[in-house]
Amino acid sequence: MTAKRRALAQRRKAVGHTQEQLAELLGVERTTVVRWEAGETAPLPWCRPKLAEVLAVSLDTLHELLATPEDLPAQPSDALLLSLGELSSAQVGTLIERFTAMDIGSRRELLQELTIMSGAILVQPVRHWLAQELAAVPLVSPESVSGDALDALERAVMLFSQWDASGMGGLHRKAVAGQLNAVAETLHEPYSPAVRQRLFQITADLAQLAGWMAYDQGLPGVAQRYYLQGLSACHEAQSPLLGAKILGDMSRLSTKYRHNEDSLDLTRTALYILPRHDSARVRTELLGLESRVHARLGNQAAAARAADACVEAWQDAQDEPAPAWLDYLNQAGADGQAADAYIELALRAEDSEHAPAYSERAERHALSARESRPPGYGRSRALDEIRLAQVRLAQRDLVESVTVAQSALELAAPMSSTIVCHRLLRFHDRLTARYPGDAHVIPFTEQIHDYVKRVAPHQEQDIAVT
Repeated sequence: MTAKRRALAQRRKAVGHTQEQLAELLGVERTTVVRWEAGETAPLPWCRPKLAEVLAVSLDTLHELLATPEDLPAQPSDALLLSLGELSSAQVGTLIERFTAMDIGSRRELLQELTIMSGAILVQPVRHWLAQELAAVPLVSPESVSGDALDALERAVMLFSQWDASGMGGLHRKAVAGQLNAVAETLHEPYSPAVRQRLFQITADLAQLAGWMAYDQGLPGVAQRYYLQGLSACHEAQSPLLGAKILGDMSRLSTKYRHNEDSLDLTRTALYILPRHDSARVRTELLGLESRVHARLGNQAAAARAADACVEAWQDAQDEPAPAWLDYLNQAGADGQAADAYIELALRAEDSEHAPAYSERAERHALSARESRPPGYGRSRALDEIRLAQVRLAQRDLVESVTVAQSALELAAPMSSTIVCHRLLRFHDRLTARYPGDAHVIPFTEQIHDYVKRVAPHQEQDIAVT
């Protein structure tokens, strides 16, 4: 890992230029300037005279600016990403700057090569972070800080979240990464404790959202690294609630890729660090995630207990103020998570005596989620329909199951969400396994083939059109 050119960035700021302005003056992309200052690349010879002129320095001084790095731990990038609790606040900012610059400037094919970490390499650093950092952080209410820039940043985070909730957030993922890069650049400046805490809260919010959007766009390795950066920012922001929520997001990612033991470990860690008060909303989501993992592992009693506890926790959560990063969690969200667990139990135990009871509970929660879902949550509405289609499949109502699944496809059509695509493919696999070659199934197979071809062409070969 190369070292960051702090002096170069300071000189740019001294002459009053942003990275965008400097890039425009030089006729290069902003990401080029980001990489220069991150120490990843250096200006080409033809560009240096103009750069020296814009920065109002001699060529010799420019050479010194380009050759004066601020050292970071000499570790591979993933090892540095997992140095939770061992980085200074300045190093956290530098790390986020570098990673976002790489994300912004890289093609999707390269980003897909970042694999997700699992097992001890992931879980042990998270435990270390818990023991050394967040557990020891006192809860402090930051004083009110007026400032148009901070207000604008917080409004931008809310706008990005609304984009994501609509199901169209992935189209703006690079914008979120760019905003995170710009905020991380400011973290090296001296601030009052209140402003510093507020900036790191914005950083953590953006890192969590960037991770979620990357996950929804089928970039799990990118998502996991943003989540880890978000955990580091949560310490600086003194935000254990968001830290617990990010651990829940990491658990969700591990569940999708069948690292179920990692998922349980992450979820339990998140539940452990929750404060006693004002945490019912986060607890609701974590219990829902835990219930689904137990169902995947075949732990029927544990899954049912966690699903019921999820719905009960929501009763305590309704009077809590909702932070922007958890604004989407509502009655429909709690019921949806409980439905996911009971659907998994019903489909896995469809020939047992427990199947009717699991199907009945899955149906109750799935219908409640569908009916109570507020407008503006396009992706969640599509997932509601998929849940109900799976319930009907568990109840052996083939015609209704396919009809509802086709409704889900219609809702999903304007989106490019791999979360929705994955759920549809999982439903299709179960449908065709139970009713291979059925006349009601063949048209749906053709429809989902067209959908996957557009949204996730790399998975097109997984569907056989008959």
